Amino acid sequence: MQTPRCIAIAVMTLDGKIARHHHHFTDWSSPEDKQFLREFLQRTDIIVVGHNTHEIASKELGKYNRIVLTTSVATTERKDEKLLLCNPESVDVRPLLEPYKLAGILGGMDTYTYFLERGLLDELYLTIEPLVFGQGLDLFASTKIITKQFKLESVKRLNERGSLLLHYTKL
Repeated sequence: MQTPRCIAIAVMTLDGKIARHHHHFTDWSSPEDKQFLREFLQRTDIIVVGHNTHEIASKELGKYNRIVLTTSVATTERKDEKLLLCNPESVDVRPLLEPYKLAGILGGMDTYTYFLERGLLDELYLTIEPLVFGQGLDLFASTKIITKQFKLESVKRLNERGSLLLHYTKL
């Protein structure tokens, strides 16, 4: 079997923050970003999110197949037909993704970092919102020295305020 195409999708501020803190809901993103996210989610076969992101957005994500990365389980635990909990410290996520063609990686920071460090990110969609938090969570927070290169495929202006959608692919 083969690992599916893993596409991360994130929204960030001008100063590179994806949230103010681990429980911050992305109610600050533009309507155009939310529309892009909804359309993207409809194309995915599976969504991978961290525990906090899932808790914050469980109502919106509940209709999708999803894997939640969490240390609250020892290995994996099936919650229902659409929800699998997985401890990324004890289980390699790759085999869990094999049945799928397109995996949407929705964050948060630890989930994005997990996929980046393992070379699993094939594409990345970043919406840049014209907003500054000053402090907060970065997109990636690796404790390892890593270099991963991506190529900018497209830039799309989403609205008059200047929200930008950037699309990158792995080199």
